[in-house]
Order: sequence, then structure tokens, then C-alpha cells
Amino acid sequence: MLAVAAVLLPLVAGCGGGHEDADPGAKGAKATAGQQGGGKNAGQGSGAFPDKGVLVTASCTVPASKPASVTVTGWDPTTWKQTVSRTFTVPAEAVVAEADDVASPLVELCADNFPGAGTSEDGPRAVAATRLRQLFDKDFSRMAVVLIDRETEATGVGYVDTSGKLTKLSGEQGEDFGDTPKEENAVFAQDGSAVWFTETDSSDRVRIASRSVAGDHAVTEQAGGDGEYMDGAGLALAGDPVRGLFGKEVRISPDGRKATAFITWQGYNVVDVPQRGAALLKAKRVRATAIPFDADCYPYGWVDDRTVLCGPRLGKADDPKRNNSFWTLDASRLDGTADAPKGAVGGPIIPATDRKNTVRAIAREGKQMIFASLQGTRLEFFVSAIAPGATPKKITAGSAERALSVGDVLEWR
Repeated sequence: MLAVAAVLLPLVAGCGGGHEDADPGAKGAKATAGQQGGGKNAGQGSGAFPDKGVLVTASCTVPASKPASVTVTGWDPTTWKQTVSRTFTVPAEAVVAEADDVASPLVELCADNFPGAGTSEDGPRAVAATRLRQLFDKDFSRMAVVLIDRETEATGVGYVDTSGKLTKLSGEQGEDFGDTPKEENAVFAQDGSAVWFTETDSSDRVRIASRSVAGDHAVTEQAGGDGEYMDGAGLALAGDPVRGLFGKEVRISPDGRKATAFITWQGYNVVDVPQRGAALLKAKRVRATAIPFDADCYPYGWVDDRTVLCGPRLGKADDPKRNNSFWTLDASRLDGTADAPKGAVGGPIIPATDRKNTVRAIAREGKQMIFASLQGTRLEFFVSAIAPGATPKKITAGSAERALSVGDVLEWR
């Protein structure tokens, strides 16, 4: 008999008065329709991804009459040559489109790649949120999927490997008269031991759980608790042992102890990751500190265990010297007050400009970033130190555009 997991759901939510941050703004570019990263010779499972010196991208192709596919590609960030590529054929049962009304990071990855989809005028997407990286295990050999029964609309989870083999982790729907199974938001534990997911009942109560990839795929027992569903939220995993965080725009710090997340009516917050169980990021039961509005911070990701890389929260910075620039925020200095503490906000990293700039990648060691810069319809890419007053250097290699302009950057290690 399977052990049923209802993972502890401490919360981060949002009360308070309304303002322009009631919903997360679209930050950065969306992928050009119908294109994919990876070259003609991209093989399935060809070689291993290096532990360092590689930038990893993922792109999705959704042909009109063929199965969708996801290509994960490693690029040498000094020469911009492709070093390794793997392709996953998306099973017919997998949820890949928003029309299915089922939450999955794969839907987000493939959103702009359907035939006839429009092209964004804002340039490429920002560096991927944690949940997109966690579609895959550590070495990108397997990809988590949400599976749907088109007749009953029951959903479960599983994974596919580069050979095209689909492994279903959820059992078939029972014959008893009960709720339709609704497992969503499938992501991989980085050690490959389990696929984590959210499960929603008929009253929109959510729990976080995981299914082992070994044996009978039993649901792993964690801790008890329920929380309410949040529209637009996703699941991300943190730390060791793994804890699940369900919220909006969740980005996990390198040490797995902190996260940034968007809270409706409250804006962006820095959240303490619970030491046990998991968390539904929706107020009162988890420790969260709102990022002060004068920090003007849209969090792109973490530079190190305490420092967040920011861009203008609403597209145009309040401070003209920061217009379309980037800066850092020392999250360890935040004290819950309305104003950012002295020394918490770093100086502008790149000069102010009228270009539309989007962080595309943050190096794992936290010293460098790559950003996309859109000037009219001309898109260019630059590399910059993450330090006030840095001088951006244009990336001139022609293959860099192929690597950086399509899909999502999952990591730069």
C-alpha cells in the first residue's frame, strides 16, 4: 500500500493594499516562435555535460503534425561552440500546451513554440526560474512530465529519457467513485531519486509530495498540512534533504536556505526555506521579508548565498542612474522595514541606457552575467562582471546568437 504524503505547507501570502505589483510583470523576452537551439548534428545523449565551463540551454519545438521535442544543449561560453546536446521526444500523453489547463514547467518552456505563435518585441526571456532547471535531473538524462488522460482529464507524473522511453510513476485511476487525480508541476530531484509534484483536490487544497523513481514508485511520506491553490504558482526544490516550495517566480539561493518569490499584493519577498517538509508560499506560516520598494528590485537570481541580482521592478527604474541597468541586493541586511537598510543596495552595474536589457545567464560562481540588449529591433548580447561600474563586453561570435536568443538558459556552470 502506498504511503500518502501531505508535505508541510508553511505559507507566504499576501494581504495588504493593492498596488501595481498585484501580479508579476512579464520580465524579459519570450522565445522566437518555431525555432530551436542546437545544431543539425545534435545527437541524443551525445556525451556528458561538463561540471564547469558550460552554459546550458533548453528549447522546445512543437511541429504541427509531429511529436513535440525538447533539446538541451551545452555551449562553451568562450568560443560559443556546441559541446553536447540531448533531445527528448515529448510523449503524446504529456501536457505541453496551456490549453490543457494543467500546470507544468514544460508548458512554460514550450509556450512560444507552437506554430503561428507570436514573437515578443522585448527580446529573449530572462534567466530561467528554478523550476525550469528542475525539469531535468542533474546530468540532463531524464525529463519530468505531467501526463493527462484526455478522456477523464486525470493527471499524473512520470519522466522520459533521451531514448524516448516513458516511465509512468502514477498509478491508473481507480474504479471507486472519487475525485479525479490531479498531479501537476512535475520537477526532478537533482539526484534523480524522485519526481516531485503538487496535488490538488476538489476544494482546491494543495499538497506537495514526491514519487520515487525506484520500485513501486511509492509516494514519499513527508509531513502533514494543506494550503490553498495559487494561480500561476509553480514548484521548486531546495536543499539537501530536499524541500519543495510552491509559489510564484521562485528562485532558490545556492545553499538552498533562501528563496525569492512573488507574493500577490505584497510584491517580491526573500523567504527562509523551511528546514523540514515543504512550503506553500502564501502568508503567515513561513518567514518572509518583503523587498523594500525603494530597492526597486526585480530579482533575476542569486549571485551567492546572500546576494540577489536585481533589475528595475517595473521596467523603468525610479533612479535615472539605474535606468535599464542592474544592481545587487544584500538580502541578509533586510530587516522588514519599509526602506532598504543602508548598504543593502549596490550601485549600478552597467551604465544607464534607453536599451531594453534582460539578464540571460548568471555564472554559478557569481562573478559574471550575460545580458540581452534590445535596441529597436536589433538584439545583441553582452557579458559583464557583476560589480558596480562594470564595462559590458559585446559577444561577437555568431553562434552566440543561436545559443542565447531562443528558449531558456538553465544554468551557467
